[in-house]
Amino acid sequence: MDKIILIVDTGVDDAMAMILLKRHGIVPEFIVAQSGNSLLENTYRNTVGIANILEFGCPVYPGSYTPLIKPHYYEDFHGKNGLACYKFPDAPFQDKENGIVHMYEALKHGKYRIICTSPLTSLGLLFRLDQDIQKNVIDITIMGGAFGVTPWGKGNMGESEFNIFYDPEAAKIVFGLDVKITVVPLDLTMNPNLSIKTSLNARVGNSVTDFTVKATEFMLEKHGSYELHDPIAAYAAVNSEAFRFISGRIMVDHNGVTSIDETVKSMHRIATEIDYATYHRDIIGVLYL
Repeated sequence: MDKIILIVDTGVDDAMAMILLKRHGIVPEFIVAQSGNSLLENTYRNTVGIANILEFGCPVYPGSYTPLIKPHYYEDFHGKNGLACYKFPDAPFQDKENGIVHMYEALKHGKYRIICTSPLTSLGLLFRLDQDIQKNVIDITIMGGAFGVTPWGKGNMGESEFNIFYDPEAAKIVFGLDVKITVVPLDLTMNPNLSIKTSLNARVGNSVTDFTVKATEFMLEKHGSYELHDPIAAYAAVNSEAFRFISGRIMVDHNGVTSIDETVKSMHRIATEIDYATYHRDIIGVLYL
């Protein structure tokens, strides 16, 4: 099995993506937690907490504190602590190696797949250190963007999607790479046929179930529905055959608005559809039923 680096800004979606990966038998070589959904101190603590209840047994490193240029920005979408007010013990990282440095060292010596359900700051910094290491990136799977190629491809931050809006400069760096990149955008994940609108039955009797139930109920109460953006993106790295894609040159403007030029031959693609039966079996069924 290929070695995997997971980059997160752990709010509810990222946590669910971690649960999905574990239940599909995928454990990252290591995890990088960066700012995004919340401050780094929160996203790092949340990531360590979820990794512990999942018994991942892999290191969690802190990544970027802020976007490359813009100040840190987040809305109280996932709760004040970034994780549906689900509380884990503090996880100090003062003595931890930075995750960007660790990714750099890892990619100097081996090949990895990368799954990124956060803004692209840590990856942007990584490839600013040494663009040559992209030769050891097998592929990158990203949750992000709103391309307007489906009825649901509208931004959730004006015309932008949050992960790209948070750090458009980093996104430009990543989408400038000569690497196979799969993007799962709002064009797919905001499809109302995929959203959760009522509480679902779940496995009983363990801390993972306790989290999935409480976090889902929090999101339903706060927002009225819950879209599984990051789990769907993570699943694209598990089974890309369940998706339909279009390919082309991906562009990002200074406000984080994304577009795709399908006339340009490219190693980059965006997902526009997922097989519904597979979605319910391998995502909803794995997380809840």
